[in-house]
Amino acid sequence: MMMPDSPKHESLRPSHPLALELIERMRERRGAHILEVGRGSGRNLRALESAGFHVVDFSGSFGGLCAGALSTHALLHGTSTEIALLLEQVAGRIERGAPFFCTFGSARDARFGQGTRIDAQTFAPVDGDEAGVAHTFFSESQLREVLRDRWIVESLVEGNADNIAGRWAHGKKPLERSVHYFAKLQRH
Repeated sequence: MMMPDSPKHESLRPSHPLALELIERMRERRGAHILEVGRGSGRNLRALESAGFHVVDFSGSFGGLCAGALSTHALLHGTSTEIALLLEQVAGRIERGAPFFCTFGSARDARFGQGTRIDAQTFAPVDGDEAGVAHTFFSESQLREVLRDRWIVESLVEGNADNIAGRWAHGKKPLERSVHYFAKLQRH
């Protein structure tokens, strides 16, 4: 059993800044359905529900279109082809004009080029907490190309994610320079 004072205990993990920004953006639509892609520890779920939103898990079913979407880690994992497919699936599950706040791996991340090469942009660590898990890293132009057909890019900010992910996210091997794109998109 995990103790409440453990850094891995979910109540100690703050919500991702993009989750808080999505809540602020959608404050006039409280009660709307938000699609969450990759639930993880539940740190964002709690914040969204506390703000009055109905959260739809991406792996679940929902009969309508969601008013917005959030993915703080799911689009970091998988091959570039898998990520492009996931983006298409998200686009099909939210309203036109709906916001989608999400993160992507940057080619400036210290892990780019490390581990087992899967394709030109994708590598899997050979050890640590995420051994064997594919991670795709984009340059800005590559990411904009993947987003071009279905998404309007409102903002795409590249930044250090070490403090946002927290040391609890990669406990066995601390991050050395985790760089993500923090994207605010809108469905075409």
